[in-house]
Amino acid sequence: MHSLIVLYPWPDNPAAFKDYYRTKHIPLAAKLPGLRSYNYGYPQALGPGKPEHFCMFQARFDSLDSMLAALNSEHGKKVAADVPNYSPKGATLIHVADEAGK
Repeated sequence: MHSLIVLYPWPDNPAAFKDYYRTKHIPLAAKLPGLRSYNYGYPQALGPGKPEHFCMFQARFDSLDSMLAALNSEHGKKVAADVPNYSPKGATLIHVADEAGK
């Protein structure tokens, strides 16, 4: 499996971000071709202060090639084009090959 991780900066209006993300963006992202599963959440700091990122999304695909095909598909381009509608500060995308735990 291969994971795409999207990290979002703190928005100016957290409530508006959460509403748009949950009702509009997530349903759009959930239809990415080849998507096996996804989850998202709002990180909480273990110590004092707030975490660096406001929101984190993880999408799982069968392989790196499957993930890249999804991102480069017409639907993937629609998902990317939607980001400024709720996160005008953008997002950071990273990916990782999933490895089994011990």
